[in-house]
Amino acid sequence: MDTFDISQPRSNEIRVVTVATGTAASGKFVHQAVWMIHGDGTLEMDNEFKPSGDLPPLPRLGVVMRVAGDFEQFSWYGRGPWENYADRKRSADMGVWHSSVTDQCVPYVKPQETGNKEEVRWLTLTDPNGAGLGVAAEDNPMAVSALHFTAADLAAVRHHYELKPRPEVVVSLDARQSGLGNSSCGPGVLQRYAVLPNQVYHLKLRFFPVPAP
Repeated sequence: MDTFDISQPRSNEIRVVTVATGTAASGKFVHQAVWMIHGDGTLEMDNEFKPSGDLPPLPRLGVVMRVAGDFEQFSWYGRGPWENYADRKRSADMGVWHSSVTDQCVPYVKPQETGNKEEVRWLTLTDPNGAGLGVAAEDNPMAVSALHFTAADLAAVRHHYELKPRPEVVVSLDARQSGLGNSSCGPGVLQRYAVLPNQVYHLKLRFFPVPAP
């Protein structure tokens, strides 16, 4: 982390600003996150992502977090009910959908990126009592996945049966995720569906508690 700054603009608010730089062989990524912690238990997170340099199109840009495994029930307002991506979402209708985290992993013969949902305005992850965590996209909608695997877990094995689910829930909240085309069996991703470097991306989120009914 490059910088960390904390202040108290009001008696019931705390503001935290972090800046972190990640480097690659031919470029870098600068991520600034501005947190606003409110007295009512809600959190706001305003993210700015700046990829720069001689980088190829990127798979995704966003944040990843892990939450308790008890939060197995997954609901969202966005494209669904099946997985969908920027260039493969017309068959997925906008609506409020309900599923489980376990069911989000599509059992491809070779494990790979799975379970993404596009144009998500909000999501909740709740326990058997209906209590848990909610996340809302404050400005532009987000791309979301909730799995019992990290991206590294999916890339590390050759067959689906080799995957070992984690007890926690791995939640990806993306400002942009690339389309699916990758030239393995057809054309690559069209530019309008690609996450291009040397652009600035934003993702503003609000985290809120979900009480049991």
